[in-house]
Amino acid sequence: MKIYRHLSGAGEIIEHPAPVLRRVAAPVNVVDDAIVSLSRRMVATLRYNSLVGFFSKAFMSRGLAAPQMGISRRLVVCGLYGEIKVLVNPQIVATSGAYSGYENCLSLPDHERLIINRPGFIKVKYKGLDNGEALLTAAKGYAALLAHEIDHLDGILYIDHQNDSIIQSNNQRPPSELGV
Repeated sequence: MKIYRHLSGAGEIIEHPAPVLRRVAAPVNVVDDAIVSLSRRMVATLRYNSLVGFFSKAFMSRGLAAPQMGISRRLVVCGLYGEIKVLVNPQIVATSGAYSGYENCLSLPDHERLIINRPGFIKVKYKGLDNGEALLTAAKGYAALLAHEIDHLDGILYIDHQNDSIIQSNNQRPPSELGV
């Protein structure tokens, strides 16, 4: 697997309690070659960890924030609606509704997945790699994914939300797994 990681261009994931995970990330002032290169490495890392996670833990990683790569910049890559999106300086501009679903995190490999409450709908303003402004809307699981990754940019981890979340016994499933 080390050879595949190297050949794929994947980087290492920074794990909690690394201080970079608790810092508010700095904005990206200009999308230059360094940011494009970082985004490519993040995409390769996300793909690598999705493959490893699928075969070893039966889950697929769907998002990654630059602080998880040890770089305190406001940059996120995530799989949304069948494609990988790169969001530079993402900012949540609207939320509504409610959604509860299981979450886990590549930066917290020793923590159990938890049921976390998130908005059911989210609208995010961001820049693309072309420096153009864009809006992205997402619902349910995709909204939760965006909120989770943007939390990373603000030094917030999913375990910080556990007191706000629904406490359910092991034989209960969250609404997201019931098809709601």
